[in-house]
Formats: sequence, structure tokens, C-alpha cells
Amino acid sequence: MSDKKSASLLKWWLWSPLKFAFISLASMLLVALLYGIIFGQIFNTSFVTHAPFLIMLGIIFALAITYQVRKLPHIKMDRPSFVAIHNIQTFVLSVAFIISSILLMANAQTIMIHLLWMETHSNDMFLIIMILAALFYLYLLGLLVANVYAKFCRARDMNIPTWKIICSMPFGFSMIWTPGYMLANGATKNPSQQIQTKWYKKLTDWVLACPVQTIGTFTVLTTLSGYFFGFQSILLTFALTLVFGIWVLQVGTKNFSKNIGGKFATTATIINAILLVCIIGFRIFATPTTQDVQITISDTAQITQTTNQ
Repeated sequence: MSDKKSASLLKWWLWSPLKFAFISLASMLLVALLYGIIFGQIFNTSFVTHAPFLIMLGIIFALAITYQVRKLPHIKMDRPSFVAIHNIQTFVLSVAFIISSILLMANAQTIMIHLLWMETHSNDMFLIIMILAALFYLYLLGLLVANVYAKFCRARDMNIPTWKIICSMPFGFSMIWTPGYMLANGATKNPSQQIQTKWYKKLTDWVLACPVQTIGTFTVLTTLSGYFFGFQSILLTFALTLVFGIWVLQVGTKNFSKNIGGKFATTATIINAILLVCIIGFRIFATPTTQDVQITISDTAQITQTTNQ
């Protein structure tokens, strides 16, 4: 189903994440206010249990994400459209996070001093800064949601069953969507996603012009995203992309595109399940190592003598 009126590239990386940020923050503040009133007035207590509040916040986030996904453009996610959407989303997400992290780390002490001063001397300014910071990071979260949804749509339009896409998340998901970035499954004369900015349309056409430029752009953006997702996750992405490349070399591009929803997608779900079991098992059975501390009699005597003095 095509949604031409709302298929603006800005909606994928700006307006939809911003709307998510405002809606989720307003909802959280409202829930916090109501929760405080309920415990303060009805139960006549200042003690607030955290578990129900955290559950309500989880529900708020789930509803906000669902609303955002439903309002995103419902277009056919052909390869040119997906590449254009994914590239701008990944670039903005990574650069915004990197710049904010550098500014915070370089000025951490100064920022903390100013915040502590404003908390006691200027509550209004402190509240405004906290709201702006929350909106910024909620915007990044909304941008991440829009990016995952674009990948999901691309995988589904490549005839990968929905249940396999879902079951490949989170660790095998890159093996599912990467072929949608790399492989052209049929010529696309009129992409669903319209690009009004001429320079970005030329850049997208350049990326799609040959495999070397596509792989190079994918490598640069994936490496850049490591600052947000973590470099362990991008190493996994590159490893699964290598699996995809070897698979294509073995069966051929046409045969692979035709049967991508079969053994290949199933392998992605199996890899995801194995990694999940290994990580959960490691978290459960790994015992924390504690360093034995030995206190000798001479050490104790020295401490006692110093205390008496």
C-alpha cells in the first residue's frame, strides 16, 4: 500500500521522531504527576513504590512506539527508497550522538556545577534544560524506532516471512536487512520514496550506481553507527554481512533473491536464538570474581596504633 502524500523523507528522520519525543515525554510527565497524586492523596503516603511506576512507563513507551510506527509512511520499501531512508537516519543518529557525547565528556565538570547551581538558584532554567535534554535523547530513540521499522519493511518486501523477521531480532536482524541494502531485486524506475533535495538524490544514485560504492557507503555508515550501538554490535553486523556475501557467492544473486525467505532467513533466526541462549546463560551462570583481601596482624596493629594516636 502506498502513502504518497505522507511519503516525505523528512518524516522518516525528523518529524516522526520529534513527534515521538514530545508525545512520550508529555505522557511520562502526566503519568508521574497522576502517580504522585494517587499515592499522596488517596493512600495518604509519601512513599512511592517504583515497580508499578516503571511498568506504567513501559506501557507508555510501547504505546508511543506503536503510534509512531502506525503514523510512518506505508510505502513499498524498494531498494532506492530504503537506501535513501537508512543512510540519512543512520548518519543523523550517529553524528548527533557523537557530538552530544563529546560535548558532555569534554565539559562534564562544568555542566555538573552549572546544573547543581541552577537546581538550587534557578528551578525554571533547570527544568527547561532537563526537558530539552530528555527531548533530545527521546528524539534519538524515535529515530532508532523509525530506522528499525524501515529495515523491517524492506525485509518484508523482499518476501521474508514476518515471523522470521521478528524472530531474528535483535542479533540476527542485520543478516535479514543487509541484503535489502546490497541487492537490487528488480529494476526500480519510480521509487516509492520521493527525494526533493537534488544533492541527496544524486548522492543516493551514486551509492546505488555500483557495488563498490554501495559496500563502501555501508561500511562507513555502519562503522559510524558503532559509536551509538557499540562496536561489538557492528562487528556482529559485519560478520553476518560476510555470511550473506558468502551465501550469495555460493548460490548466485538471482537464486538468492528468489529464495531469501527460506533457508537464509531461517539461519538468521537460528543464529539469533543461539546468541540469545548463550548471552542469557552467561549472565545467569557467570559468577562474579571477588578479590581476596588479606589483613595481617602487623597491618592491624599499625592501624590500631595510628587510631590511638
